Amino acid sequence: MTVYLCSKFRRDGIALLSLVCGIYHANAEIDLCEKLLDMGYEAYLPQRTVRKTVDGKKKVSYEPLFKSHVFVRTKPDGLVAIKALPQFSHFVRFKNYLASIPETHIVKIKTILYYFEESTSIATSLANGVTVAVVNGSLKGMTGILLDDEDNRKVAMEIGQLGRCVLVDVPKASVVRTEFATTA
Repeated sequence: MTVYLCSKFRRDGIALLSLVCGIYHANAEIDLCEKLLDMGYEAYLPQRTVRKTVDGKKKVSYEPLFKSHVFVRTKPDGLVAIKALPQFSHFVRFKNYLASIPETHIVKIKTILYYFEESTSIATSLANGVTVAVVNGSLKGMTGILLDDEDNRKVAMEIGQLGRCVLVDVPKASVVRTEFATTA
């Protein structure tokens, strides 16, 4: 059995769950992902595009969609080698078990980033709204939560046991409400 496990990592021996600022180095996720690939593991680091205008010039950069997370596909006997890496902090857990991300959710992330490369992510607990289905466009067939915001255009696509959603700016005409308010 092989599964994608979502792993958080540490930078300079400091666990990212500590609330210490100013110790993080840029591209630590990339370093861990490259190391895993060099070791022969199948690793994935979802990256979003960031476009900025600085001094009148347009700059394009890339940053991880999920901060401090790298997805790695491994068999159970590979866990020990991954844990031994200096950049590694811990495996993400869902309740008492390692968070196992289904292949369909990895494909969902890749599809979203292919068509909506400037997507962002939020915690699932912050995704308040109604459930909708995307009925046309590149995300046709996916479901998500239409957020309660003033524009009412952002749809949060949940990523399994990760506890995160990917925010996508979807035209309102492309979604259909699948959840209706109930009256008492």
